[in-house]
Amino acid sequence: MFCEPLESDAFIAAGARHPMIPKGVSVTLVEPQYPVNVGHVARLLMNFGVGKLYLVRPKVDISVAAMYASHASKVLDDAIVTTLETVRSENELLVATTAVRASKTSNVIRRTVGPELLHDILSSARTSSLVFGRDSTGLRNEEIELCDTTTTIETAPGYRALNVGHAAAIALYLASRGSGRKRSAQSRKAREIFAKSLMDLGGASRAPRHRTQNLFEVGKRIAGASGLTDRQLNLMSGVFRKAVSAIDSSQDADSKT
Repeated sequence: MFCEPLESDAFIAAGARHPMIPKGVSVTLVEPQYPVNVGHVARLLMNFGVGKLYLVRPKVDISVAAMYASHASKVLDDAIVTTLETVRSENELLVATTAVRASKTSNVIRRTVGPELLHDILSSARTSSLVFGRDSTGLRNEEIELCDTTTTIETAPGYRALNVGHAAAIALYLASRGSGRKRSAQSRKAREIFAKSLMDLGGASRAPRHRTQNLFEVGKRIAGASGLTDRQLNLMSGVFRKAVSAIDSSQDADSKT
C-alpha cells in the first residue's frame, strides 16, 4: 500500500543536506475529522523529526488513522489529547495556519507572514507548535488569538484551502529549510510585555478604543516576527512605559491649570 523511496548511494555520497526542524517544535491538530489526514500528518512528523503531536478534541478513531501512518504509528500512540489552552501553556510560541486571510486591516490576527519565514520564527523559541485547524473550516478567530503569529500558504484564488495533510507537508518542509543560523531566543513573556506596553501607549495617546485593543495583537505579532531578543524587547517596552508616564504627567499638569 505504501511505497518507501530509497536513497541512492550517489545521493548519500553527494552529502545532500538533511532537513533540520528547529528543536522543540511540535504539531497541533485541532478537531481533526478524517483519519487519513491524521495518519499522514503522523508520518510527516517522523519524516521531519518532529517529536510531539497534540490532538485537540479529535473526531477520529486513532486505530484507523494508524493504518495511514505506515511506520509512524508510534507517533499516534504517543500523541497527546488535550486542549488548545494547554498547548498554549506548554509552548513559548504558537504559529497558527489559515487559508482565510484578513480582508480588513483591522483583522490583525489573520494578517499573515510567509511560510518561508517559519524556520527563523520557530528557531527563536525553546518550545513551539504549528497549529492546524479543522479539515473543513480551519481555525476560529478565538483560536488564532491564542497564537503568536499566523501563516498561510499561497494558492490559487479560486480555491485557497489546502488539505490538512498537504498543508502540513509544505509547512514542515519550509520550516526545515533555514540559514542554519540560530535566531536569538525570545520568550512569550517578553512578547506579551511588549504588546501590553504598546497597547498602554495607545491608550495614553487617546487612540480610539477599538484601535487600542488591536494594539496588543499587533504588538505580539510584530515581536514574534521581529527576531529581537528579550533584552531588546524589554528595552523598547521600557521606553513605551516611560512615554506613557510622561503623557500621564503632562495630562495631570494640564488638568490643574
